[in-house]
Amino acid sequence: MTSKIHTDICAAAVRMIAWAYLLLHLDLTFGTVNVLPDWAGYLLILDALPALAKEESSASLLKPLCIILALWEGIMWCAAIFGAQPDWELIKLLINVVSLYFHFQLLTDLALIAEKYGCPEGKRILKLRTVRTILLTLTFLPQYLSFPDSMHEGSAILLIGINLVVAYFLCRALFSLCGSLTPGEK
Repeated sequence: MTSKIHTDICAAAVRMIAWAYLLLHLDLTFGTVNVLPDWAGYLLILDALPALAKEESSASLLKPLCIILALWEGIMWCAAIFGAQPDWELIKLLINVVSLYFHFQLLTDLALIAEKYGCPEGKRILKLRTVRTILLTLTFLPQYLSFPDSMHEGSAILLIGINLVVAYFLCRALFSLCGSLTPGEK
């Protein structure tokens, strides 16, 4: 009975994270305002972290980073409402690094939880995590290095397209993990 309660709580946390990843990857913008704000996705993840930490203790270390990312996205969302685009290049670079680490570790923790419960999604999540990290690193790099603009634009479009495909499969793997953790609900 206790094991079922643990898996149900874990499945609920993974479900919240799966929805959060949808929010983080979907942009529905009216004017300058994204009505599916990224800060809401980070708040969902923040709410799920305590349950994940019971299964994988390293997940508890992600809480401060999640708060930083939620605050940053909230600030940028408010700035967009007022039509401002702050030119904080160093802060943006630091946030990109924090974001890369945060998602790498969160997806690693989710894969470890999947393996702990014998769910087949663990290996898929690890592969998608690695591909996602490489793609985002390649997407961020040209902003900070001197590449010709034509090279940057063409490669950015390709990387964004591939990243969208990876995001789709990642969300699909996370929702599948929810189903694997609660087999009676498939």
